[in-house]
Amino acid sequence: MLTSSLPVFAACAAFDWLVGDRVAASGVRGSDAVQLIAAGLVIAAVALGLLRLCRFERRITERQTLTALALAAFAAVAAVAVAHVATGAVPPSALATAFAEAAATVTGTNTTSLPPQNLGAGMLALRAFGQWLGAAAFIMVLVRVLPHLGVGGLDSDGGVATRSARRLAPRSAGTTGRLLLLYGALTVATWIGYSLAGMPVLQSGLHALTTVSTGGFSTQAGSIGAYGSGAVEWVAIFGMAAGGVSLPLMFLAIRRRDPARFVRSYEFRLYVTIIVFVAAGIALWTDGDFGADQIRGALFAAVSAISTTGFETLSIVGLSASSQALLVLLMLIGGMSASVAGGFKVVRLLTLVSYIGRELRRAVHPPLAERLHLGRSTISESTMGRIIGELLLATLLVIPASVALAASGLGVVDALSYAVSMLSNVGPALGAAGSTGHLEALDSLGRVTAGLLMLLGRVSVTAMVVALTVAVYPAASAARHGPWRRRKVYGMRV
Repeated sequence: MLTSSLPVFAACAAFDWLVGDRVAASGVRGSDAVQLIAAGLVIAAVALGLLRLCRFERRITERQTLTALALAAFAAVAAVAVAHVATGAVPPSALATAFAEAAATVTGTNTTSLPPQNLGAGMLALRAFGQWLGAAAFIMVLVRVLPHLGVGGLDSDGGVATRSARRLAPRSAGTTGRLLLLYGALTVATWIGYSLAGMPVLQSGLHALTTVSTGGFSTQAGSIGAYGSGAVEWVAIFGMAAGGVSLPLMFLAIRRRDPARFVRSYEFRLYVTIIVFVAAGIALWTDGDFGADQIRGALFAAVSAISTTGFETLSIVGLSASSQALLVLLMLIGGMSASVAGGFKVVRLLTLVSYIGRELRRAVHPPLAERLHLGRSTISESTMGRIIGELLLATLLVIPASVALAASGLGVVDALSYAVSMLSNVGPALGAAGSTGHLEALDSLGRVTAGLLMLLGRVSVTAMVVALTVAVYPAASAARHGPWRRRKVYGMRV
């Protein structure tokens, strides 16, 4: 992970050298090329030194795999944090800020305390490319790691999403390549769409990276709304919606030239239905004349929330209380299974509703023996247990995280909504801090808490907890067998 930072930093430095002045003409100042190259060289040297100290085993356990996944995420965050400090975007004394900004970049979360107009072209490119690469890495994990661990949730046919994704090709490398090719094609299509809609070409490319990856970083302080273009907003709506769709489902529909596959997928139908109903509610509850602009704005807000992108055309705190509640609910739900979006996932919600219905029927008819079904597939009790466990862990995590955020400078509503937003990798939240001012209002402890929530939401709460047990086990074992433990001397404990 660290060794790959050098080519990424070099590409962003080249972007700064070649076209940085053209981006600067659009309101972005500064140059980061030399600093990015220097940071990349230092990180690569450290990475090579660590590799020489590592001992690789032929076979590793599931817990070790999850630990490696968590360490890779922290390594990526460390590399991006070094870039923030090296370029001067964050002062060396504000390491908590660098950690939070890097976590937002790697996990694809649209929260920042750095105005984009104060960043150089190289850092803008690194933040956008970092969000895109973070989602691409998640696709690789989806195919090559999670199928072996059984933590991938469900797909639209009722099976484990990661296993169905792996079946797209005889070998996992082929599946990964196909999904990454589709991911790249969606990015290029969105880039072309933004350009045709009137957005400058370079900014179109940066926005395409953060749209399809559902990251949400923008080169403008006002996000997509700064362009004041209905055409740009429609391109963003379709790009964000595509980021929340299951990649295996999309690949099979294109590969087999079967667009009806989307209609046959009840998860996709539920995904679209939720967007339409929430957008209709927001449009009806918004003051003003009911027209095309109001419908587009409501649809944009709904798609941005459920895809966990976090783009804005207007601040969500300016909407009605009912609209705000619906958007927070969409942040919790998230996109489809096996997509690059965050959140709990649409099909998991449907499965949980089915489980609750079965338990209620059992309460009325105790002898009832009924299996859970999702469409034509049967849901195993172990899969259901993993889903409930993930939800329970996330719920238990939000409570102390909200307390920590409240103690770090946020109000109660701000802290709770921001914790939910961070865990779902969205960004905007509710409260007196506005929709985007939460990270700036936090102190160092709060920013570290926000960064950890982002990582937990992207990697999976279950995976991070298992990885933590692996890391804590040696210390716990040493504590149990340390010299301070009471020992028996002549039959007595001393």
